[in-house]
Amino acid sequence: MATFLLEVGTEELPASFVADALRQWETKIPANLTALGLTATLHTYGTPRRLAVVLTDLPDRQPDRELAVKGPALAAAFGNGDPQGEPTKAAIGFAKAQGVTTADLVVRDTEKGPCVFALRQEVGRPTAEVLTELAPQWVLGLEGKRLMRWGHGDLKFPRPIRWLVGLLDDQVLPIALEGLKAGRQTWGHRVLAPGPVLLDRPADYLPRLREAGVLADVNERRERICQQMTGVAELMGATVEVLPDLLAEVVHLVEFPTAVVGEFDREFLKLPEPAIVMEMVVHQRYFPVYDRGTPRAFCPISSQFPTATRPSPNRLPRA
Repeated sequence: MATFLLEVGTEELPASFVADALRQWETKIPANLTALGLTATLHTYGTPRRLAVVLTDLPDRQPDRELAVKGPALAAAFGNGDPQGEPTKAAIGFAKAQGVTTADLVVRDTEKGPCVFALRQEVGRPTAEVLTELAPQWVLGLEGKRLMRWGHGDLKFPRPIRWLVGLLDDQVLPIALEGLKAGRQTWGHRVLAPGPVLLDRPADYLPRLREAGVLADVNERRERICQQMTGVAELMGATVEVLPDLLAEVVHLVEFPTAVVGEFDREFLKLPEPAIVMEMVVHQRYFPVYDRGTPRAFCPISSQFPTATRPSPNRLPRA
């Protein structure tokens, strides 16, 4: 069984698109494979700078299959609608086009009445060949609210595509998008490890990116964010409110999440609590930190190791 990796490297993507693109792939890719007689276990990964899918347990080739090609109605194919009768020009032309004789045609019922069908045996193609054709369709088929063109091509995507990775086991597949060719080179974190990362095979993807400051697994980033926020709040003797909607957005804004804590001027406590929390959550995407039920600090999620333990006390803007 084979394993396939497709990665699309981009400029910074909107968080909403990353989440939606992965959902689209989780629906469309299995459907595409099933229609072509292929099965696989699908894993999707995404960060602000990359979308990736890994397919494991792939067969080496499609199974051979019998195709039933629909032809003209029975009445139009044979005189008096009798399959034993004289074939018409319509039946002869259809049979010739399908590479069979009129004697090979079979009759099957359809919603519009009985029709003739030609049965053909289709030899399965190598999986590498099928994936090379499908991969560009998976990328170009992603739907989004705001797509853009760049350069001189016609390709539309939310942000410019900078690199492609296409590996079937240790083989680079000749996948191409508007002249951009797939290879085995991805890229590390823009700040922590801003260099190329070579992959020998799909199994290298997560561990080598992790070494390069990128947690490509969405679930791993989410777990790290929650653990770190809880940890920094406990150091203050406080608690952090993990808001599901904010967490769902923030997890797609960072490649290597690190939680920090910032304090704000106590004069803000004169404001109604909802106003304080709204400023943190809606405008700044910070998680509120509570001390005995009162918002006392805020917890931003940085995309890299912080240079200081705490941001400036005045990071919470004044209304």
